[in-house]
Amino acid sequence: GATLLEALFSAPANTLDFIDVDGDGFVQEQLAPFDASPPFNSNQYIQFTYRVVGSGNGLAELRDWGTLFSELPDGDAGNLTLNSSFADAAYFNSQLFVNAGVTQGAADSGNAGATPFRVLTDGTYAITTGDGAGTGVQIDFNALDVPVLWFQTVTTGSAQFNRVPGAPGYGNNARMATDAAGNTVSQGNGLRSLVSPNGVTLNTNTASPDEFTVYDFPITLTPVAAPVNIGVGMQEIDMSNLRHGFATGRLVTGENLVFVTRDSGSGTRNAFANGICLDPSWAVGENIGVRTSSSVNDRVGPNWQPSNKGGSSRMEATVINHRLAIGHTGAERGESRSWLTDERMELLAVRSDLRGGTTFARPTIENIVDGGPDGYTVYGVGGIATIGDPLSAPASAGGWGWDPAEVGPNPNPVQPMRNVTAAAYVNNILRSVSAVSAIPSDPANAFSPGEFLAAQFVLPATTFNTVDIAPDPSDDCVPIIPNPDRNDVLTQFVLADAGNALANDAYESFNTVTNGRTPSRTEGETYSDGNTGAFYLTIDGTQIDYASRLGDTDNNLSVDNDRNKIAGDFDGDGARTTADVPDMIDAWAFRQAGGSWSGGSVNPDGYASPEILGDFTGDGNFDDADVRYWADGLHLVGGVLDRAAGFTAVDDAFGGNFFGTSLATGTYDNGDSRADVAGNGTTRGYNPVGHDGMVDAADIDYVCANFGAWADLNQAVNIDLSADMNGDLIVDINDVIDIVENVLDTTVGDINLDGVVDATDVGIATANIGTQGGYAEGDVDCDGDIDQDDVDAINAAIGCPADLAAPFGTLNFFDIVEYISLFNAADPAADLAAPFGTINFFDIVEYIAQFNAGCP
Repeated sequence: GATLLEALFSAPANTLDFIDVDGDGFVQEQLAPFDASPPFNSNQYIQFTYRVVGSGNGLAELRDWGTLFSELPDGDAGNLTLNSSFADAAYFNSQLFVNAGVTQGAADSGNAGATPFRVLTDGTYAITTGDGAGTGVQIDFNALDVPVLWFQTVTTGSAQFNRVPGAPGYGNNARMATDAAGNTVSQGNGLRSLVSPNGVTLNTNTASPDEFTVYDFPITLTPVAAPVNIGVGMQEIDMSNLRHGFATGRLVTGENLVFVTRDSGSGTRNAFANGICLDPSWAVGENIGVRTSSSVNDRVGPNWQPSNKGGSSRMEATVINHRLAIGHTGAERGESRSWLTDERMELLAVRSDLRGGTTFARPTIENIVDGGPDGYTVYGVGGIATIGDPLSAPASAGGWGWDPAEVGPNPNPVQPMRNVTAAAYVNNILRSVSAVSAIPSDPANAFSPGEFLAAQFVLPATTFNTVDIAPDPSDDCVPIIPNPDRNDVLTQFVLADAGNALANDAYESFNTVTNGRTPSRTEGETYSDGNTGAFYLTIDGTQIDYASRLGDTDNNLSVDNDRNKIAGDFDGDGARTTADVPDMIDAWAFRQAGGSWSGGSVNPDGYASPEILGDFTGDGNFDDADVRYWADGLHLVGGVLDRAAGFTAVDDAFGGNFFGTSLATGTYDNGDSRADVAGNGTTRGYNPVGHDGMVDAADIDYVCANFGAWADLNQAVNIDLSADMNGDLIVDINDVIDIVENVLDTTVGDINLDGVVDATDVGIATANIGTQGGYAEGDVDCDGDIDQDDVDAINAAIGCPADLAAPFGTLNFFDIVEYISLFNAADPAADLAAPFGTINFFDIVEYIAQFNAGCP
């Protein structure tokens, strides 16, 4: 299950004996030393396997294989997701046997999930190395970053971005992902159902337990950080803006950064989203691609993918490799996986404005312990979910009566776990957490799972405030509430102990000295710098190795060189601004057209790399697509996106029509390429790939289909801001007018886009009355159908509907002749009166009335 808890389940501490699990009279001994070859180590009382697949995915596997045995080999479709390729990692007794979906070490492809061993299905759960009848793989528990409730889709009620766990519509966003070209793929964003394809339904009502009842045991808070690539140029962010970015793929300002996401089965995504007041099924970010656990998709290049990452390590590598990326991952991993401490990426400070916060807080141990509006409030409550109650196991296995204070019969006897040893394993963790929470300095707690959690994570009893794990459905944000179980002794112990991962100095402040890491590209490809090796070439030919620190001396660069630090900083002034456009076009010409570029007009520098500075699309190159990405999503004027200004600036710098855009009518003016937004598949919020080189009715229709105000997240989650033509961050009829009048140089009502509104346009619309269609069929008011309102609007645009023949502007005999010609030819343009669809005497009467009315 949970990737946030990977550090625990991959550490020897998770199987250190605290309750005398094996009954040998000794504690603080290792119950699961690594030994993959029978006969096994005599101390190997437990053989423990943990699959890192994400909390929700793990919950689904518990649902599917927690009451049944899988007797199938790895990779068999009948295993559903219980395959090694689905796991970011998998551990046997703390040793990897799957890494990034690839088997290694003790893996056995003959078993489900490539687990090294099976167990007997006779109820003994004894380990076996065979794969015959009577053997299989069964799951005993699921590690979760959030409570089970937070992963349950609620199919009643309407889906909305701010639903809280348990509310109608929660977790039920129907939006599917697309591939990079805009084609829909089989990757949804909905949360999990408790109904298994195998016919098993998990029961969460512990008051009425049955054999499939799930019990939730919280053991830690799970703070989730927002890691950011140094190239983004941001150090802090409002929670509302962070929410907007992960819900739409763009900031509130419209700036198109890259919001990297885990898949919807991830507890990290769930805790993060609920922590920023966003229903996790709406935390779609770029929404590109199916779930992947392969490291191939983390590197920029032809296989790069920004969404639906299958593990925290995949998330982290992707953010490190894209210079515009923001993601979400366990805060403690900055220290335990070293990407924060060794300066591969940084963390954003978050101001919890949605909760009334007024200051920006980083995920330090102090800010998390505080937990109030001005503390760090982005976290869930992690724990273990079991089928059956481990505390109903015998006292010798850590159940009721293990603690001498627990006397008499179990006051809450419920359905026990079927595997007593698995129950003892879970109780070993739960009992040690309780002991550390009560007396943290007790020597008996040394090296226990609870002590490890206290040092690497945040025990719930540490904090002044926690989250309401079962919020009121009317809430629009999971509330932060006072923690009635807080232990002051434990709090002081944790704050005084510098060993907690979140007490590391790297969490205290944003590192402004580092330049970040050089992105890694897929090797073996030829990129726009002419390179196929594991390095970039700067404009003066210097090699910058993949994954090295930008500016390190091992790249033959000065340690203080920060030329490539900020993505899009083409002029070398240390910031991404509108002033970068001329240098960006010069850099493009240098790479694509054999031009010259000094490396920046403000600070010329031969160490400049157009690919590091300008690969916005993530394909490893710097080319036309990146220039379009800038114009469409990075050109801010007055702090907000202005696409019209962006496309105009590109054309001005280039000296004309940079993208070679054609118009259905009219003359191209600089900036007109902004209207080319349709004709191909679209990937709203990600990369503007919808353009087809022509501005025509398809672009008008696309704008009509995306009406909405960007500032209103209820509307923004459903629109593509590439449809905003005039830079006001509202997509409406004014943008249609902008395309028709300012780009195509005609008038709204010119249905066939021939440059004039006339009887032909009236005829097209009249012939389509009562049907659904787009602008080319006569829908000029963008309501999705063609009716008399559209015909009236076209006639109004004509101004003098009876004026059918030259000289225009004057009604005379020639207009009558032209109408008679249309009437005799049964041309739709002659159909002026009801009943429409039939040309008859009433149409002649209507024309005479129009003729007699004259021209205004």
